[in-house]
Amino acid sequence: MYKLQIQLGRRAYKSFFVNNIRHSSNFFDLKNTPFENVSGKENESSDVKDLNNMYSNMFESQQISTSNRAMKNEGNDLDDINKEINDFFGTPSFDTLDTENKNDIEEIQNPQQFIDLVKSDSKFCIVSNSKNPFYNLSMEDFIFRNTPIDKANLASPFNSQRLMLYINDKTCVFGKNQNPFKEVNLKSKLLKKNGGNYDLVRRYSGGGTVVHDIGNVNYSYLTSRNEFDQKFFNSFIVNLVNNYLSASQNHVLDVHLNTETTRNGLLDMNERGDITCNGYKVSGSAFKIALNKSYHHGTMLIDSNLREFSKIMRPKLRKSEHVNNGIRYDMEEFSEETDVDSVRSPIENLKKLTNNALSSPEQFIQILVNGFKSLFSNNQKIKTYSIDPESVDFMEVYKLCTENNLKNSSKGFTELATQDWIYRHTPSFKYTNKTTGFYYRVKKGVVIDTNDTNNNIQINKSLFRDDLMV
Repeated sequence: MYKLQIQLGRRAYKSFFVNNIRHSSNFFDLKNTPFENVSGKENESSDVKDLNNMYSNMFESQQISTSNRAMKNEGNDLDDINKEINDFFGTPSFDTLDTENKNDIEEIQNPQQFIDLVKSDSKFCIVSNSKNPFYNLSMEDFIFRNTPIDKANLASPFNSQRLMLYINDKTCVFGKNQNPFKEVNLKSKLLKKNGGNYDLVRRYSGGGTVVHDIGNVNYSYLTSRNEFDQKFFNSFIVNLVNNYLSASQNHVLDVHLNTETTRNGLLDMNERGDITCNGYKVSGSAFKIALNKSYHHGTMLIDSNLREFSKIMRPKLRKSEHVNNGIRYDMEEFSEETDVDSVRSPIENLKKLTNNALSSPEQFIQILVNGFKSLFSNNQKIKTYSIDPESVDFMEVYKLCTENNLKNSSKGFTELATQDWIYRHTPSFKYTNKTTGFYYRVKKGVVIDTNDTNNNIQINKSLFRDDLMV
């Protein structure tokens, strides 16, 4: 009888994920995906509750004993369930993670090899050895633009999924449709433009503002537009990491009738698709859909300097805001805006939240690479490649593409660091400095209207500057 109940649970589990994880595409709000105010579980949607309580739901309807002792006595059956879940969701076992050959990485030797790899009809993982955000975002953009797809038959199976992994040194990255004057503390001494160490980058995807350093891993999953699902890859990551943590920390899963599963130290996914742990956001995501393809990229906080992060993000403006570092934020305002706001939420490192069970970026990279290989290893070997600026210079890549008349050549490495891309692509807004009484209407980074008579502003010529702000 117990065996039969286990089988019914398996079927229910598969049915839930097939119907809710892989085929629903309207669950998250793309506009606010990168940041989320983590609320109590009473505000969770029914789908998220189902996801977070999948074990409870599996056993509950069958009236199986709820004691941990009973579960341990039936350990073999539970192991079978976990194995089938792992097989279904593409999750490698903890043993596989430890025994996988970490040196099984092929280094890309030159620009032409990189171009040929990207143009090939194959799945692969690629790990960047560069910490330069302009290099890494250029790599991601080039791979996205040049990954092949059958335009004549977009409904045909897509065979070129890619996983890109990179770690950026100190960087503040904001979305393509965001206003850096509102999102970033542009006067921070931590920014390179003010003598600090943090780059400022506008990325090619939407979403909100995030801060990177070498304690944070950036992942990017590429697939076709037809197969794009907002929830799939983060659900995949949650399952991968929880499998790793449960094995490494010897977690015991408590299952109780009519109660929620204990998930202390494990990952969850909120309504917007952000990955959380113990109420803190540890990962934010953004998406890009174009050229009949898509990518879902995000961050994972492992061991970052969060105190510095807070100094780079600009405090959210509120009326009658208290004085902060000598600035009263009700003395300025943004209006007539067309940009996308970041939605702030409390963040924390996984190293702390998991009590050092997941403490290094390298661990997380290994987990994702092995998981990706397991997911797509149907009768083919998924290779992992490394890329290094000394071997693959993107200026040489672009030159080769031009010489060979290759379409979709990116201009990322020549564009991303320019002031035009960073500031002149800012959506229109009006800024009012209530201290001076001056206002500025700004379009594509240029002041098109103002009452400022003191700062030599030339209408339709002068760029808006942070020194005009409070």
